[in-house]
Amino acid sequence: MAVTKIIFLDIPTVLSVPTSPNTWKVRLTLNYKELTYGTKWVETTDIESVCKSLGIPPTSVLTDGTPKYTLPALIDNTFTPPAFLSDSTPIIEYLERTYPDPDSSRALCPPASRALHALFEYHVAHSITAQLLPVMVMHMYDKKTPRDQVHFRERTEAALGKKLEDIELKGKEREEHWKKIEGAFDLLETVMRTRSGAGELFTGPNLSLADCTLGGLLLALRYDSPDEAWMKVSSWSDRKWIRYMAALSKWTAVE
Repeated sequence: MAVTKIIFLDIPTVLSVPTSPNTWKVRLTLNYKELTYGTKWVETTDIESVCKSLGIPPTSVLTDGTPKYTLPALIDNTFTPPAFLSDSTPIIEYLERTYPDPDSSRALCPPASRALHALFEYHVAHSITAQLLPVMVMHMYDKKTPRDQVHFRERTEAALGKKLEDIELKGKEREEHWKKIEGAFDLLETVMRTRSGAGELFTGPNLSLADCTLGGLLLALRYDSPDEAWMKVSSWSDRKWIRYMAALSKWTAVE
């Protein structure tokens, strides 16, 4: 039996699929590049201890100097010495350098586009992702494993100083918040309409780093909250995001 050289660390849920937008971002890349890899499932509660034991570097450093470990992470044993990576964009940049496609038009992030991709990621992070917790917190909580529910509740309530149930917006405030998020999605759809060429994705038929970022977020919304978030998003922008997800579907397999 062939040895799997690439190990991808992802976060399990009570579903048969992950719901982290950042780990989806890397999984889309691995599938798009048709790389053979295995998934190591690591509950959020265990991320720090597992990463330390495997030699995976921290993603960042907290204000008190404590290393912060997050997923996704990746170990590539194809070469000597092996590569140990963390954080989605550095992992994708590594995969681009190490496993380039012979067809340059299929590049996820050509050097000339990196500044634009950085601007795009900033928009998604601040205008969409950062706005989701007040309308998604209980959906996110419900899909976590029992151990991770305890960890998520403790961490989130300590950070915000209130119970999860009190973080969640209700009634009119909730609808107004969703409208704000809808406006951010409408801006993306407007920008995408200005490009030339066929295809629903940002660069047409091929995947880009922007698609990995947005696609990962949409997959998280669809699986975490199919009855609210995804129902809303799929109705926006003349149902653009349904077509977008259909185009993305060929790279969403979870082994």
